[in-house]
Amino acid sequence: MKAAIETERNLPIITLSGRLDTATAPGLDAQLAPFLAEPRPRILMDLSEVTYISSAGLRSILQLVKHTAAHGGRLGLFAASPHIMEVIEISGFPSLLDVYPDRESALNGHA
Repeated sequence: MKAAIETERNLPIITLSGRLDTATAPGLDAQLAPFLAEPRPRILMDLSEVTYISSAGLRSILQLVKHTAAHGGRLGLFAASPHIMEVIEISGFPSLLDVYPDRESALNGHA
């Protein structure tokens, strides 16, 4: 799992690649801890390069959902493959966050 954080149009974007599972989720959580030390009401997450997600990975995403909600906003996910999107949908996450087909839609806030 690799994670990179960038900012575009004043929105933080976390780009993930690889597997988000029991082995990699703790590392992601540790990497994001300093980032989440500041209030961030809106965070976008690029899932285009995520190849697998487990319940541990969903917990990492839930941490971001809770952070943005605590600051009056929402997490936005975009570019998830159909396989990853199926896991997210089965988990019930679409009611907790915003899902976008691509980066531009996410940046504009339009599903």
